[in-house]
Amino acid sequence: MKLTSDKPMLFFTKQKAIKLSEAGKLYLDYCELEKEMSPATIYEYGKTVKWTVDILGDIDIAEINENHITELKKEYNQRNLKPTTKAHNLSVIRELLKFCQSELHLNVLDPEKIKRPRIPKRRVDYLTEEELRQFFDAIGKRSIRDYRFRALVSVLVSTGCRISEALNLKLHDIDWKNRESMIVGKGNKQRKLYFTDWSLRCIREYIEKRGYEGKFIFVAEGKQSRWGRNDAQRNFRNYRKRLGLSPNLTAHTIRHSFATILLKKGISLGHIQVLLGHSDIQTTSRHYLGILSDEEAKKAHERGMNMDNWL
Repeated sequence: MKLTSDKPMLFFTKQKAIKLSEAGKLYLDYCELEKEMSPATIYEYGKTVKWTVDILGDIDIAEINENHITELKKEYNQRNLKPTTKAHNLSVIRELLKFCQSELHLNVLDPEKIKRPRIPKRRVDYLTEEELRQFFDAIGKRSIRDYRFRALVSVLVSTGCRISEALNLKLHDIDWKNRESMIVGKGNKQRKLYFTDWSLRCIREYIEKRGYEGKFIFVAEGKQSRWGRNDAQRNFRNYRKRLGLSPNLTAHTIRHSFATILLKKGISLGHIQVLLGHSDIQTTSRHYLGILSDEEAKKAHERGMNMDNWL
């Protein structure tokens, strides 16, 4: 059976029945080759498929019914999963069933019958510009680790990029003259990062301090291999503890802060969306912008609706 796609990618043996695990494997291949999803996303989808097989058993995909979905939801509740995790898992199952309908032409449960939980509006944590400055200044310059962490924080603050995007930066990626870099971000989407003189200076200080250039900007201690994400995240925990800061201060908090600071300075939501690399502007407004105060809204109103000259 051939995928109904313009791209000559995948072929499947025609069959009337297929096990859940096999359907999952074919769907993950489809996500990689046709939808060009990132390895991290495919890995998370794979975990959901495996977990579903563990709960329901490796039954034929066409046998899945609403009772099975209820069974999954009960298991999610017993494990006290967050609403976002429940919604993610159910979304993966919905997309898997859609794939079986459209690409494998199997008679499966209508994906629209799978209702996802309502996700409560979450509070967006962010730091003010002054709080970010205080955090950066408190890092200090006692060791090569400090210089590396200062450089990382400066890149996150000035570009608003994800920590994974920062860690994947290579020295030759940066256009030092124009203070920018083309990257491949989430979902294999290309976009530009824009640096400040301050962040480029922090990068240079770190590179000079470690004594060699290497391939990546951020490298593991004493090595030339890329600095691992888990270790970088651990640095945030260590510095927070050492500086007595809130546990809410993470690399992603800085990304939220980047967006909120720009909004407060009157930068349009559309421009912030582009800088963050979001496909949907609702993602930008719903998840990345801190709630502005009434006083800030009042000042914005005064700036935008000054009609004194009408009289």
